[in-house]
Amino acid sequence: MHKIGTAFLTAILGVILLQAPVMAAPPGTPSAPLGVVLAAENANAGVDATYSGATIYDGDRLVTQNIGTMRVRLGTGQIFLHQSTSTQVHAIPNGFSADLDVGSVSVSSSEGQTFQLLADGATISPASSHPTTAQISKISPTEVILTSTRGALLVTMGDEVKTVEAGSSYKMEVESEESDPQQKRRLPVATARNHFILIVIGAVGVATGIIIWRAVVSPNHP
Repeated sequence: MHKIGTAFLTAILGVILLQAPVMAAPPGTPSAPLGVVLAAENANAGVDATYSGATIYDGDRLVTQNIGTMRVRLGTGQIFLHQSTSTQVHAIPNGFSADLDVGSVSVSSSEGQTFQLLADGATISPASSHPTTAQISKISPTEVILTSTRGALLVTMGDEVKTVEAGSSYKMEVESEESDPQQKRRLPVATARNHFILIVIGAVGVATGIIIWRAVVSPNHP
């Protein structure tokens, strides 16, 4: 009986020790920090009011009000939210991604780093590993304005890839093959897809380029 009792107590102790680390871990522990707020006015991260110095985590949704702005450092890159903007940020290898729900953002990457901006089903990213600065504005679920002031951009949707050269501004229009009645009859629903076209708006003026560049770079930027 003594041996049976000892084995029973040993088994109970083993279960308690296995469960102890799990019980000790606080629920809802946040992921590793992704970045830090450099400046904010009338802005939120998730549901909390955001202030300069606040930590940004992977998956946070950043929101500015109609008179608000926010500038965030994400690794060595930066993102600037203009007024009435909402975007969700994530970590990716050598950079960050931002899913733009509404509004306008200015983004920048440093040498060897990158970013991915997701809007209307398209992915916008630097065309090279060189420093890149751009502004992306979501006009509607099918229209985006792309402006590159430093470095070329790649715009990708499915197997389509197009380039926006530095110093230029384009309007991206998303079109569905289902909008073509003849194409809709030829293709089953499962194979229908969207594609996009880029319409040149014009070259970016020096003043516009300086404004976008200053939006994502400050004297405190390392």
